[in-house]
Parts: sequence; C-alpha cells; structure tokens
Amino acid sequence: MRFFSAFVVFLSLGFSFATWADEDGAYLDRPYENHNPPQYRAVREDVRVDRSFGYRTTDIIDLIKKQTPVKSQGSRGTCSIFASTAMLEAMLVIRRGFDTNVDLSEEWLEYMIMRRRLSEGSNAWANFSAFKRYGMASEEVMPYIGETWKSVEDSELAQQRCGTLSRNTLTSCLLGHRNPDLYDMDDSELSSPTSLFYDPEFLSAREWAKEFKKEHVKLSRQSFSVGYVDEIKDLLRKGIPLQIGLRFYYGAWNHRGAEKLGMNRNMEAWQNGVVGYPERGSVDRKMSPTDPAGHAVVIVGYDDDVEVTTEVLMEDGTMKRFTHTGVYYFKNSWGTSSFGIDFTLEGQNFPGYGMITQDYANEYGSFNQLPIKEL
Repeated sequence: MRFFSAFVVFLSLGFSFATWADEDGAYLDRPYENHNPPQYRAVREDVRVDRSFGYRTTDIIDLIKKQTPVKSQGSRGTCSIFASTAMLEAMLVIRRGFDTNVDLSEEWLEYMIMRRRLSEGSNAWANFSAFKRYGMASEEVMPYIGETWKSVEDSELAQQRCGTLSRNTLTSCLLGHRNPDLYDMDDSELSSPTSLFYDPEFLSAREWAKEFKKEHVKLSRQSFSVGYVDEIKDLLRKGIPLQIGLRFYYGAWNHRGAEKLGMNRNMEAWQNGVVGYPERGSVDRKMSPTDPAGHAVVIVGYDDDVEVTTEVLMEDGTMKRFTHTGVYYFKNSWGTSSFGIDFTLEGQNFPGYGMITQDYANEYGSFNQLPIKEL
C-alpha cells in the first residue's frame, strides 16, 4: 500500500477569472430521485467510525490507468449515462481482460433508458439494469450524438428520425435520438428500405448488444448499492471503481451556473478539478437547491490526508475560510479541455479528472458498484 503526504489545495469562491461559455460541456442531469448516502459503522449510538483499517489512501494512478479515455457528453444531460458506460468499460478491463481502448456506446444506453421517458436524466441503478436486460453496443456501430434535440427543427437528423411522430413517442425520440419503437421491431422491418422503421444501423447495434450481453454481462451479485464508507474504501483499495450520483452544488464545483445564483467562480480550481463543500450558511447551500440538478462521475480512489481549503461567500455577505480533510478522486465526462484540464497527481497530468471532498460526497452522494464477474 502506497501512502501520499498531505497537501493543501486553496480555492476561493469569491474570486472570478474570465467566465467560460456554455461550450465547456458541463451539462448536468436532473436531480436524482433516490438519495442513499453511505453510512458510518456505529460502535455506539453517539460514535461513528470509518473502519478503513488504517489505510489512508489507495493506488490511485494504477486505477486511473485502467480507465478508458475521458469523453465529453456534449450539450446533453447524460452524465449518468457516461459514468455508467465508463464503469462498464473499466470493469471489462479489470475483470475480463479488455484493453483500455474498448469504446462502448453511450448513444445506445441513452436510447434504451429514454424509450419510455419524457425527460432527460437517469441513475446508476437504471443504467446497470439496462446492461443486464439489453446488453451494450459499441461506439463504432452506434456513435454518440452530442446535441440536445428540443424539436424536430433542431437538425436534419432529428427531422428524419422523429418528424413523423407525435406526443409521448415524439418526446422520447427527441431524447433518445431514435424512434422508441425500433427495439421491438422485427429484423425484416429494420432492414427493408420500404419499411417505416428502416434503420440498418440500429439493427447492427441491437445484434451487437445481444451478443455482448451473452458474452460479458455476467454479474457476481444483484445488488449495486454500496452502503458504508468503509465498504467504499475497501473496494477502491481492491482496485474497483464506483459510480457516484450527487446532489449538485454550483459553488462547490465552480460551475458556470454559480454566477447566475450570485456566486463567483474560481477558474483555477475549476481547471485543477477541485470540488469543495456546500457550507452551512453559505449562498451555495441556500441557492443551489433553487435550480436543482444532479451529476454522476466514476470514483477511482481516495486519500484521507488531502486538505481542501476554501473561501466561501456566506449569506450575510462575508467571506469565510473552511478546510476539509479527505478527498475522493474521480473521472468526469466533461471532456479534457475545461474542467480538470490541469488536474495533476504525483507530477502526472490527467485532464478531465478531479477530486471532491469526502464530506460532500459522503453527505450528498449515492455510491454504486458494477459487479462484473471475472473470466
């Protein structure tokens, strides 16, 4: 077990660099309906403990190097889709000997989730369950489209795929970028140029996904939730990544939405991939819930000795400094040229990664594992 010395990260939520445009790719999910933060083992009713057996950190870089490349979700609220896809890719590398160039289709997963939905957003449980039921296509056979379609006028492709539909079917098509009835069509309907459901690309993706499910979606357990902090850390020490779905606080993330809610951004912290904590009595804690959102990432390690110090705008207009000890490291889905562009660990740059205070993640996050069986 490798130990890292503690260091201090200072970020100020009262100082702003030049505002970055919406093109930074930092799009969010709708707020997650199920909030199941991890618990601490209790030795007495009034005593909480983290039974991590003295291990203060993990081999973070080793687990990062088992991840596939960081991707960008573009202008769609598909962060949980990207986190779950990254989880599956990583577990194929770790458990089934895949190379880290494996590239699965977020477009397929989003389509399957949106088939009967009327609004964007998903969660780890729904996504992992979709892997079990429908399998997963490759990016090559069903490439991701990073555009949000609000109407069929938004693009020629939206008109082509959704223009003949109406009501709920149209809404699901715009969200999933394809007619939601395609999955239930016979091969002949999808392969015939005279069929209203002609879509040979989708047919190929469906066949690919069915074979993939048969070969690789084999789970060692049916439960996904990780309910205790020491269990989270034990899995990370064993080299198993986790997906976390978070209640989103714009100030703690230095997200562009913070400025609309009366907070400035620290772009240095944003570029370094540092996420603080929504302090009690802060503008962030009060205002972020007025524009509720969720965000999902892949947790790849922790360090109990790292300190994150922040200066935070309080409700009374003053600036206060806070320090939190302990972070989780994570892989994001906002690309590599904005958030976390300068994220560095042990002298190595990992653009698109970041770290979040354990206090934020453990209080406002739900952790899940994807238990793919070993070969």
